Amino acid sequence: MSLAQSNEPLRLADGSLVYPGGRVVGAGSATAQGVSGYAGIRARRKVSDLPDAPRITNAITVVMGYVLYGLEDEGIAEVTGLSVDQVVRIKVSDSYSQMYDTVVRSVMDAETDVVREFIAKNARHAATVMVDALEAGNRGDRMAAARDILDRSGHRPADVVEHRHSIDGGLVIEYVKRSEVNIPTIDMESV
Repeated sequence: MSLAQSNEPLRLADGSLVYPGGRVVGAGSATAQGVSGYAGIRARRKVSDLPDAPRITNAITVVMGYVLYGLEDEGIAEVTGLSVDQVVRIKVSDSYSQMYDTVVRSVMDAETDVVREFIAKNARHAATVMVDALEAGNRGDRMAAARDILDRSGHRPADVVEHRHSIDGGLVIEYVKRSEVNIPTIDMESV
């Protein structure tokens, strides 16, 4: 564990942050958690979901971990004992691509959930600020606030969309008489 730099807050065991100058922010506050806090990956998978045999995916996940950490192929080869050629072959495999995409998508989804939760927790305060801007400030600020409030409350002006259609080759209409359609029948009396 590295020491905090002079301009970084110190994180205590309970999650509280102690900032330079002595200000303490509790563990439950939005500032201590941060927008980019870890929300946890919600996807639960089984061994059978792996794209390849576990002995192969173990090597893939080690290489992928070092790639996500930022190591180049040479560095990965050095720390894993693999050759650079082996690292490259792992990185170009379909199994690596599938696992990499799944991991990145899971992390992005978790981050999106954290951001949405953060925004939802602050929506009331943001609405209050918007209403305050409607009542104070210059005319331009009041007009922008009024427009935003109306838009968000469902009173947005109708969008005008121009549609242009062209039909190449003409229009073909086929007329089918129902009596000519060969629909099978079921004899209900014999059932």
